[in-house]
Amino acid sequence: MIDFYCWRSGNNRKIFIMLEETGLPYARHIVNLHKGEQKRPEYRAINPNGKVPAILDKDGPGGKPFRVFESGAILIYLAEKSGQFHPTGERQWFDVMQWLMFQMAGPGALFTEATYFYERKDEPEMAYPLERYTKEAKRLLEVMEQRLGVSEYIAGESYSIADMALWPHCGTIGRFGATLEDYPNIHRWFDAVGTRPAVRRAGEIIDEVRREAAA
Repeated sequence: MIDFYCWRSGNNRKIFIMLEETGLPYARHIVNLHKGEQKRPEYRAINPNGKVPAILDKDGPGGKPFRVFESGAILIYLAEKSGQFHPTGERQWFDVMQWLMFQMAGPGALFTEATYFYERKDEPEMAYPLERYTKEAKRLLEVMEQRLGVSEYIAGESYSIADMALWPHCGTIGRFGATLEDYPNIHRWFDAVGTRPAVRRAGEIIDEVRREAAA
């Protein structure tokens, strides 16, 4: 059993997608950020960075409990544990790794920053950071658009953890003034991934987490 410490953000959605795709047994534990539960010592023992997501695998390496934090690391860990979405070829695996790192260093961070400044676009002092971050966010979308023009999925012809990592972030680009209609290749890929049963279940679970957190 895997204990999944979660919230309702895109970084958590990608882990729900992977868990649902692999069928690994797990129990979710909501860490309510609004109540500061991520700062509690008992949670910091699992994730010293005090953020979500994180997992505690009760049957980790050597049969002993093992914690993993950072969404990218969790995806890699679950791929290796399950043997799923883990290409056997070394070149293919490193293609997946490259695009996963792209997500973590690029869209995962930049889309959030672009959204922050876009929501404050009427404040004069936000003009420069707004231009800087939205320009970079759209540049990253162009990188994806070009890639998905020559590849069915982001890391090649097979669906992978890199797709799971990027997909949630592409559903929120309207928050910084972009639209999927401007990126037909991303749009095609986004719709295709969104039809997967595990992706749909993950969306339903995120809605449940929202309701539970609000209760």
